[in-house]
Amino acid sequence: MSTICRDTLVQCPPNRVFAVLANVERLGEFSDMTVAVRNGPQRPALVGDHFEQVVKVLGIEIETKWEVMEVVPDHLIRFEGHSAGDGRATLTHRVVPEGTGSRVTFDVEYDPPLGILGDIADKLVFERRHEHEAEQLLARLRELCETPTVS
Repeated sequence: MSTICRDTLVQCPPNRVFAVLANVERLGEFSDMTVAVRNGPQRPALVGDHFEQVVKVLGIEIETKWEVMEVVPDHLIRFEGHSAGDGRATLTHRVVPEGTGSRVTFDVEYDPPLGILGDIADKLVFERRHEHEAEQLLARLRELCETPTVS
């Protein structure tokens, strides 16, 4: 199992950050690798909700089926996902107040698909890419949340 943990400070209140994270339909706004989100709940995610996310990695589209496992409003949301080839992931977003803003932590634990072959490919090719994408995701989330909304 591989683990990635990154965090950033966002200059807006936790409820605003959490509102973006809990709306799975908005994934494409801050996740560059997201191609599509299907069958989302069309409201803030609740425990037991399901959706599909299509991501593109090195030109290959991969569909992951996600389930919302835990929600602590304005603080934590945890998803578990499965993809073809027995790929699995747990994604946890934590949001805590810090100063006048919010500290956002992104934790992902994953087992790549295809068993030992997937593990080797992950170490040789994908691991650094996933770490970079986690950093990009947080930077885009920060930018999205800090941009004033137009009324």
